[in-house]
Amino acid sequence: MSTTTTAEKTTTSSSNNNNNTTNALSAREIEWAVNSDKLLAEQKEINGNIVRTRFPPEPNGYLHIGHAKSMNMNFSLAFEKLGVPVENRRTIFRYDDTNPDAESKEYIDSIRRDVKWLGWEEERTTFSSDNFQTLHDLAVTLIKKGLAYVCDMSKAEMEIQRELAMKRAAIRNNGQDPNIDAPIASPDILPGRNRDTTVDRNLELFEKMKMGFYAEGTWTLRLKMDFESSNPNMYDLVAY
Repeated sequence: MSTTTTAEKTTTSSSNNNNNTTNALSAREIEWAVNSDKLLAEQKEINGNIVRTRFPPEPNGYLHIGHAKSMNMNFSLAFEKLGVPVENRRTIFRYDDTNPDAESKEYIDSIRRDVKWLGWEEERTTFSSDNFQTLHDLAVTLIKKGLAYVCDMSKAEMEIQRELAMKRAAIRNNGQDPNIDAPIASPDILPGRNRDTTVDRNLELFEKMKMGFYAEGTWTLRLKMDFESSNPNMYDLVAY
């Protein structure tokens, strides 16, 4: 069972302020991730002074001590660290039920009982599966914008791709030429043989994925990101 053990502020009157990097839970600023003044104003209008966190267990097993730590962080400690008044604290209890083969009502009910038994009160309960159609529609939008593509690379090939991208980034950061010290042997690996597939072809393949034409895992939908980044989390993540 997976969950997040650090709080995620989903909405707050002061979060993501361009100059706000000093609070107890702030991360490093990333220029392209800074919210615009317009977005911050809209968030303030909708939420006022309310601050939200979320507790998102996957219902594929029973809760354990690690989940208790996560609950304490998301229902209490995060607010304490941020100095949020009690009346402005909200936590969303979200079942991350995206893998029906491993999940069951038994675990859903068990998790709900344990959260109540520990004394936590959520603002509302949500299910990730309720958003499947929305997520699918967003995936199609990304494909149409040329920001996602269907890929047939195996897990082993993706690992080779990732390792090469990491090695080239490290060499680049040391002021050396990655084309000399870590050359790309084939564009089939980096950036990958499917990255420049046409939008129409990607839409066709994605529809066939949804209809079950292909064996599980043989095709994936990947986000077109940045293989030159020093952060491996930016390397064309698998969305489906």
